[in-house]
Amino acid sequence: MLITLLDIVAPIVFTIFLVGLGLRLGRLLKALLFRQHFRGVTPNFIGAPPRMPLGAALKAVLIGPFAHFHRKSNSLWGYGLIAYHIAIITEVTGYTLSALILGARLLAGQPVPDVARHLEHSYNTSPSNLLAIIFGNGEALQSHFLFGSLAPVFVGVTWVAVGFAVVGNMALMITLLLRRSSAIVSDMDEASRGVRVAGRRPWDRMLVRTLIFCIIWTELFARLELVPGIVFVHAALGLALFTLFPFTYLFHIVYGFFAIAVATRRRMVGTIA
Repeated sequence: MLITLLDIVAPIVFTIFLVGLGLRLGRLLKALLFRQHFRGVTPNFIGAPPRMPLGAALKAVLIGPFAHFHRKSNSLWGYGLIAYHIAIITEVTGYTLSALILGARLLAGQPVPDVARHLEHSYNTSPSNLLAIIFGNGEALQSHFLFGSLAPVFVGVTWVAVGFAVVGNMALMITLLLRRSSAIVSDMDEASRGVRVAGRRPWDRMLVRTLIFCIIWTELFARLELVPGIVFVHAALGLALFTLFPFTYLFHIVYGFFAIAVATRRRMVGTIA
């Protein structure tokens, strides 16, 4: 029944995803069309921060906030965030590679595995089967099809990512449940000694975090082959995340790359410290 449901829902989900993505990217497109030219630092700016080379600026953007703020203000949340992002970047890269390889092989007319029936060769191109190949890329049948002799390397790397995902997501779940997400729970320096800020438990973060929590554990169970067919549950949860992506804070993944580029540029020219 779940396989049938996936076949029906998958095209609808991807349509919603693409429409939502287009709507959200409209603001970015507008910014690109009506581009503002950077005028640099005013010559009258007294005490301007020093200019930085590219490497130092990038390091300041990527590591500075954690080193100077998150690690001291809320270490569980800060370390959890790092572990989770290492995992999610690795996993998303793996899914993207899998989708590209699968697409190339389909275009070449090659057979694909039938995950439900555990067949190495079939022409089952139903959405549920294709999703099970992509989201189940850590399982033996799918990884061998996708990566051939490099499958053990891919599975080994993604096992490390799963470990980071379990640890990172658990830390973030705990901080959310304790309403300590984004909270300041310890002293950062002498100037801010005793300052405490309450955390938040936004509904969208709670929903997304719970969903990701389930995705991680279904992937773990699928890799360990503890529950037959759970890869389809894993794929269904992944589709749910796709649906939410353009309409929740998850969209920061898209804007994040532009934000890092702009922040690095501003540090290089000395407009922010």
